[in-house]
Amino acid sequence: MGTLAVELREVAAAYAGADRPAIHGVNLTVGEGEFAALVGPNGAGKTTILEVILGLLPYQAGTVRVFGEEVRRRGRALRLRMAYLPQALSFPPDTPFLARDVVLMGRFGRHRPWHRLPRGDIERARAALEEMGLAPKAGWPVGHLSGGEQRRLLLARALAKGARLLLLDEPLSFLDPEARADLSQRILSLRARGITVLAVFHEEDLLGEVDRAFLVRGGRVVEVPAPVEDLASLILGTA
Repeated sequence: MGTLAVELREVAAAYAGADRPAIHGVNLTVGEGEFAALVGPNGAGKTTILEVILGLLPYQAGTVRVFGEEVRRRGRALRLRMAYLPQALSFPPDTPFLARDVVLMGRFGRHRPWHRLPRGDIERARAALEEMGLAPKAGWPVGHLSGGEQRRLLLARALAKGARLLLLDEPLSFLDPEARADLSQRILSLRARGITVLAVFHEEDLLGEVDRAFLVRGGRVVEVPAPVEDLASLILGTA
């Protein structure tokens, strides 16, 4: 494996008020350009790992590095190189943004507040919408898009942002088979561009494509052989 995009060494983290760590003794590495999966039962700590990598949840022990830099020290700068799709995020019909506005938000962190976005940023957003098949709906209210289209929109925002690490929390959940298949292909297209992907999955759709797989159980992590062929047995501990 070449340069590491993500490196966790003996990491422990807990939520405020909790009487025990959500994750502990976690060791995990993902190389640049790799597609890696986190699998395991509900409440095992998969989302916690993503939040720690993003710097959204402080860690009490261990080391977390993204592209070789310590998240504790460089979290804000590193988040410009990462994009996060939260679990089951959806926009209600009255959300006061157009689809193109959501994609342009990917560029906001690179400018001062209230700074007019340069033409190059607007072109990046247009190209990202085009790549995700949403150019005809750029002017639609975001809440009027289907669930699958909304998730493609967030991938477009990641593209416009220029993210090199994509963190996905159950991106295929609650989608119909056609939308899952379409979104799966979009995710693979980003991997083909050299973007590193670390995703939480509860479906088997993409597990045959991953380079690395990690089983999370009880706040701990163990790498398992990829591709994952029987997700249910793996999670239940019978594989």
